[in-house]
Amino acid sequence: MWTSFVLAFAATVAASDACWRKIPRELTICGLLAGLAYHIFYGGFWSAVLASCLGFAVSLGLFELRALGGGDVKLVTALGAILGFQHWLLAIEVAIGVAAVMALAGVIRRRKVLETLRNMGRLLRHFAVNGFRPHPEIHLQNQSLVRVPFGVAAALGTICTVVMR
Repeated sequence: MWTSFVLAFAATVAASDACWRKIPRELTICGLLAGLAYHIFYGGFWSAVLASCLGFAVSLGLFELRALGGGDVKLVTALGAILGFQHWLLAIEVAIGVAAVMALAGVIRRRKVLETLRNMGRLLRHFAVNGFRPHPEIHLQNQSLVRVPFGVAAALGTICTVVMR
C-alpha cells in the first residue's frame, strides 16, 4: 500500500513539473505529513525527520543561489519524510544523475555546449570572487538558459529507489 502511494506521489510530481513547471505546495505538504505519519506507525521516524531536515537545508541553500525553485525545495523535504534517510539519499543521488543527463541532452539539443561551458567558467569565477552569492545572469529564472524540471529527475530517482528496495 505504501509503495503504491510513493509511486503515485512520484508520478504526480513528475507530471506536474513536466507539464506546468510547478510542483503544487499542497502535494508536497501532503507528502511530508503522510511520510512522517507513516514512519511514526511503521518505524523510521527519526530517519525521516533527519532526511527531511537535511534535504530542506541543502535545497534551501541551492534555492538561495537560484539553482532550484521553491517547489523543488519542498519536494526534496517531502521525499525525506516519505523515504527515510537511507532511501532518500539514494533517490537524491539518482535524481542528480538523471538531472545531469537531462541537462546535457538539453544543452546538446539546443546547441549550447560552448555557451554552457563559458557560463560554467563565469559561474565559478563569480563564486571565487563573491563567495556563494547568486549570479546576476546565470540562474533558474533566466529563460534563455537550458533548464530541466528537477521534479521529473527526483521522481525517477524515487521510483528507482522504491523498485530496488
